[in-house]
Amino acid sequence: MAAIEEKRTTTPFNVGTALKRFTMLGLMVLTIVTIWIHEAYFFRGPSPQLDRLMPIMSILAPHIATGAIALLLGPLQFSTTLRRKSLTLHRWLGRTYMAAVLISSILALYITVTFEAPSARWVMGTMAGLWLITTIFAWAAAASRNIPQHKLWISRSYLFTFTFTTTRFAIDVIWPGIDGEGVTNFYWVLNIACLVIPDFVMWANAAWMRRR
Repeated sequence: MAAIEEKRTTTPFNVGTALKRFTMLGLMVLTIVTIWIHEAYFFRGPSPQLDRLMPIMSILAPHIATGAIALLLGPLQFSTTLRRKSLTLHRWLGRTYMAAVLISSILALYITVTFEAPSARWVMGTMAGLWLITTIFAWAAAASRNIPQHKLWISRSYLFTFTFTTTRFAIDVIWPGIDGEGVTNFYWVLNIACLVIPDFVMWANAAWMRRR
């Protein structure tokens, strides 16, 4: 009797998937470090920082809560594995993300217009407004089944969501002595980066796929 060879199939290593997972892990670690450095006073009880924020806490608390939900759910929207296993779950997570951003960004606009210092009002208001607009455009593209545009706009939206981390980490760790004008300029650059980086990433990914 002839011996029967068992065929073994191996899943090829996907550089793009590995890079995506490594990036998301790095962003998660960066967010945890940022919260520990910048926002630790929320968990330490009464402090001068909390006393300063108490007059707007009724607005700030839901803004932070919904922003945290968006920050946590965002990476799941980029998971190809999750999307393939359950498109329904992907859609419901996406709706939850968008609802959280809508609430948080509108509250951010209100806080900026009402309480922010005049010198920072324009740049912070622009950041909150673009966060809201990019998320609405991502939803509109998904509703019309325009998947490439949905990926582009949801990437922009999440970059604006992630400014919670980038703004604090950059100021606390990279430029701890930066002045108010420098912070404002950095925020303007960040607004532009959040809009254009997804275009470069999608272009590079398309070029890589064509070469393969």
